[in-house]
Amino acid sequence: MTMPAPCLVPSPKEVEVSREGVFRLNARTTIVLLSTAPDAAAPDADLQAARALQREIEQSTGLCLPVLRMARPARCDNSILLVSDPQAAAPFLGEAFDWEAVSRRGAEAHRVDIAPQRVVAGGCGSAALHLAAQTLRQIARVEGITWPALRITDWPSLRYRGLMLDVSRGKVPTVETLKQVVDVLSFYKGNVLQLYTEHTFQFPHHPRIGEGCGALSGDDILELDAYARLRHVELMPNLQSFGHCAHILSIPEYAHLAEAPIGWSLCPTDEGTYALLDDLYAGMLPNFSSATLNVDCDETWDLGKGRTAQEAATRGAVADVGRLYLNHILRLHELAARYGRRIQLWGDILLHHPELVSELPDDVTLLDWHYEAADDYPSVRQFAASGRDFWVCPGTSSWNTLFPRIENSNGNIRTLACLGAEHGASGLLNTDWGDHGHYQPIGQCWYGYAFGLEQAWTGGATPDEVFDPRFGRLAFGAPGEAVVATMRDLARLNTLEGMPRPNASQSVYALWDEPLAGESVRVLPPETLREIVRTCTRAEEALCAAMATSRDPVSLEEMAFSARLMAYAATKVAVSQEVRAELQGIAGDGEAARQALRVARERLRALDADLVPLIEEFRALWLRRARYSEMDITLGYYTALRGRYRAVVEWIDQHLAAIDAGQPPSVDLAAYDREGRGHEILGQSFWRRWRELGLAPE
Repeated sequence: MTMPAPCLVPSPKEVEVSREGVFRLNARTTIVLLSTAPDAAAPDADLQAARALQREIEQSTGLCLPVLRMARPARCDNSILLVSDPQAAAPFLGEAFDWEAVSRRGAEAHRVDIAPQRVVAGGCGSAALHLAAQTLRQIARVEGITWPALRITDWPSLRYRGLMLDVSRGKVPTVETLKQVVDVLSFYKGNVLQLYTEHTFQFPHHPRIGEGCGALSGDDILELDAYARLRHVELMPNLQSFGHCAHILSIPEYAHLAEAPIGWSLCPTDEGTYALLDDLYAGMLPNFSSATLNVDCDETWDLGKGRTAQEAATRGAVADVGRLYLNHILRLHELAARYGRRIQLWGDILLHHPELVSELPDDVTLLDWHYEAADDYPSVRQFAASGRDFWVCPGTSSWNTLFPRIENSNGNIRTLACLGAEHGASGLLNTDWGDHGHYQPIGQCWYGYAFGLEQAWTGGATPDEVFDPRFGRLAFGAPGEAVVATMRDLARLNTLEGMPRPNASQSVYALWDEPLAGESVRVLPPETLREIVRTCTRAEEALCAAMATSRDPVSLEEMAFSARLMAYAATKVAVSQEVRAELQGIAGDGEAARQALRVARERLRALDADLVPLIEEFRALWLRRARYSEMDITLGYYTALRGRYRAVVEWIDQHLAAIDAGQPPSVDLAAYDREGRGHEILGQSFWRRWRELGLAPE
């Protein structure tokens, strides 16, 4: 019969339970790598897979099983045989294994056969062996010493299944953290990692670009690339090569390369742009073994509005934005080819100029990105109809919020995975952006990473209720199901009245916006605030209780901190609403007004005092996984908020002094609001400048 396998992520395509009994591990069990040739395609990767299984079994059962590499097994009984060459295994396994049928599903198709006498796992090639070993690791993690007898045949719906992690907008993870990301991807059968880079690399020809921001070195990348390669994860270079170049263009010696005064996009008609990019590619790309380069090139909002517009005007013409964009991509294609790379790019600009897609070189891959949940994304069919290779690119919805918007991201990921599989996408690249400082801890993002890999593997076929308990048990151990249920409780807070924002949640604005004049005071209803506090209090208690028995207490600590931040933000807004109501009611009675002002002052001072330990905890959690890099971006939000607390206390003191001087009590909140609107957070000053320069996108 066929039935779903328990607790495997991603869900396998076929599971057969056709025999009774179990395979029971014991001290004499061996892990056998069947190998006949010393120059096998990936002997080191095969050994890494066997070692990972060995460690998993030891952690789960206490048994340290030997790993043996042999041309023929001394015995098959009581062995776990890992196969990458079915022909070498055939003499010992008989006719029972139709490896040819497995291989027809592709290079990553694999089989796991557990019988009471022995276990056989693998397929045709090193990738198949690796993936089969991950299945066994998950079985060992959950089942311990006794494995159910079953046969799994599995293959992915999408060839490339990966993650793009932003390492450029505030946070540069340590190499050890990046290795952990590789481990997570590998465990859940992902095979691509990109590190989104604007400036955080130590470019040998241009050292000032990565200076003072925790930039990764070539040596860091060489180490990470080798680590990932052994785990069948392709570390693909990623470097912004058009828009999103604000950091580079803010450095005086590169400012002349800007398209417009905003300093956002490189000017595509300046040959200095290509001299710079050539140097950057020359210093960065040789550290990667991958032949693919993501040049990004999204959101070039100022293109055709600056120097190129002026140059067009001198010819009596209007800048042809589409042609400017295409010509730049062709130059990048040429530059990348010089270093043996083919390119990918985000497809948003080309969606506005579909007539130009046919002029792209055949080996360019288009990346179709969307981050808001929807039942359909017509652009997938548009890219499919172009005949070009394309990937679908959803997001974890973990940025611009204090806790990931899981309801949104799950819908976003599942729909894109389903459409991608249906319409011929070759990959899914899940994204974890770092907008406005990358303050979100990675521990609360593992769920989104694994969910993306699940849906990429199954083609969007896995319901949340199937994924959640399996991921919880695998990621967090015995308390895992309760942990994920708590995560979903926290995530649902983002859907309450007043909380949803495009590509964001009001939660983070509630934390850092102006105490009395901030938007959150106006848009968040009291019941929403009360529910946030109630849910976050319960969640923090549940997460802290689970730490003692969880296999990942650090991530639980990070999520408990996010719950505290959300509760603090809701309390802050609730206090601000109550203070505003009290101050608006001040009139007539001087002593009553004096008392109301004093109470308001103390409540705001208490909020400021409560913020101090949260700031220190934020700093400690950040440094546990990341370089100091640009943590000051986020610390600046906290510092600015404390400054506003001081400002409002001073403003209240001024009113108290006026009452003491015999003036009639009155509070002009409208005047305070006008002054408080100068408090800008999370990109507000950035967009104000775009508007002031007349360059804001339509």
